[in-house]
Amino acid sequence: MGTQDRIDRLLQKLRTSGRATPKSVLYAEGVKAKLRQARFSLKMLRDLVHLEDEPSGQGGTTGPSMLTADSLTVSEQVNFYCDCFWDFLRSALDILGQFINELHPLHISERDVDFKKVASEVKSIEPGSPLEKALDALRNHSRAFKQLENYRHCSTHRKHIYIETKKLTEEVTGSAGYYTGGSASRSVTERYLCTNPWDVKPRVNGGKRPVVEYCESLLKQIEKHVDKIVYHLP
Repeated sequence: MGTQDRIDRLLQKLRTSGRATPKSVLYAEGVKAKLRQARFSLKMLRDLVHLEDEPSGQGGTTGPSMLTADSLTVSEQVNFYCDCFWDFLRSALDILGQFINELHPLHISERDVDFKKVASEVKSIEPGSPLEKALDALRNHSRAFKQLENYRHCSTHRKHIYIETKKLTEEVTGSAGYYTGGSASRSVTERYLCTNPWDVKPRVNGGKRPVVEYCESLLKQIEKHVDKIVYHLP
């Protein structure tokens, strides 16, 4: 069962028991919307990440034809959708905090709610509860959450994230005596995230964080934690 299905099932349970409120429905739908937006950003990254770094929207065919990206190179579009991905995924967690605050309630002002504040409040009033443990696992023991926080904070408040673009060329040959059109070369463009967005001199460390694969893993890990949190909501 996917994260959105779990949220829908919880909403149905709340409606059946009469506990659903207009705000709880609003926040639940907000979490779902932000996760969909993160997935859409990831889809765009899949479409862009292996394209050569040439201007798009000027008669070329190197990138999706989108009015909002006409003046951006492919690499700039990759940066843009990485920013979108981190921002939407982190926003989903803050809205999840609003959802939790509404259901319990924790009596935190709506304007002051963020995910970490909600996790701290649950810990103070329900120490050791299944919900507190699920929140603590994400906030304090998840490398994925820490990395998401770093990338999102730096891209929003500090500078764009360093992404290295590599163009790899392969020479392809075959066994003699076969008609294959002879030898040929082919090029593949790869893009990698720096391993620490706080570094002034960024390092890629041998391509350990390919853009798409890394973001896919980040989304999968964060959603796994969200599933557990939603499971323990009333």
